[in-house]
Amino acid sequence: MKRIGNLLKNWCNYDALFDAFKEVKKNKSYYVPILEFENDLVGNLNRILKSLEDGSYKVKPTRDFYIYDPKVRLIQAPDIDDRIVQHAVLNSIRKIIESKFIDQSFACRKYKGTHNASDLLKKYLINYKNEGYYLKIDIRKFFYSINHKVLNSQLERIIKCKPTLELLQKFYENESGIGLPLGNVTSQVLANLALTPIDNLIKRHLKCKHYIRYMDDLIILSNNKEELRRVLFFVKRLLTTLELEVNEKTQIGMIRDGIDFVGYRTWFNSRIIRKRSLFKIKRVLKKYPDINRIASYLSHSKRTNSLLYVVKQIMKVAGNFIEFIKRWLINNNKKEVYHEIFES
Repeated sequence: MKRIGNLLKNWCNYDALFDAFKEVKKNKSYYVPILEFENDLVGNLNRILKSLEDGSYKVKPTRDFYIYDPKVRLIQAPDIDDRIVQHAVLNSIRKIIESKFIDQSFACRKYKGTHNASDLLKKYLINYKNEGYYLKIDIRKFFYSINHKVLNSQLERIIKCKPTLELLQKFYENESGIGLPLGNVTSQVLANLALTPIDNLIKRHLKCKHYIRYMDDLIILSNNKEELRRVLFFVKRLLTTLELEVNEKTQIGMIRDGIDFVGYRTWFNSRIIRKRSLFKIKRVLKKYPDINRIASYLSHSKRTNSLLYVVKQIMKVAGNFIEFIKRWLINNNKKEVYHEIFES
């Protein structure tokens, strides 16, 4: 495998940092840290560049907080300097790392995402109708459990540029030697990389035809239950070498019961939003009704059998946005839903 070197010049320059700042600023133009940084944009970018060039750059303390939906997670939000540097280095290595991903890995990748992952699952299910089985694998405390030595070894097999490797490691190194901080943009790509050995095992060695992964959620379909048990055995064995393990959500189920994956419950001929997500939509919009959230929820429901229900729930708690909802339904060719709500 050819390792890539001489990457320092790709991220350690003013233009790379300026492009990274534009990404950090996107949809956050009025955030106070962004405005303060932009007051002396050239000076601040040159300050960061000088610290990268002379080796004095250090990662600043993160702003830590917890989120509680759907489960408790510690978020470690980096300082704006560190966000810019993360984007700059990630822009220089993303294609290199993603070239090691299989097509069936969908998390945090351009032209991929949850909708495409769900679409592929639905396409696979046509081969089974309501027969056969699925294996759903979920990794226990995935981000918090990734071993740094294992990850460093994976990176070193791809990248031979020492300054790039050392910079990446600054964003996740800690005393325990375990875990990637939720909040770093680099963590998403590196977490994806951490499970590529599992992808290769399932696709290239075990020859599973119908396999999809979204970060640490893995789905394999088969007509043979024993085959899925065999796959799970080998996956568990490889996870042990990566110092990871499956959690209690891991199961073999029947396809006819529907598959819970990336926010949807899916059959070959239908797809609905999970009940937990439906409750969340109503709860959030009661407190924070705004057009961006409504557009996001409508888009999440667009290709499901839950759209009519979602529109009704939105209208109950955000009635001021009826005209926007009407336009959205018309523009997205959802005439049946429009007629059911506004013309019946």
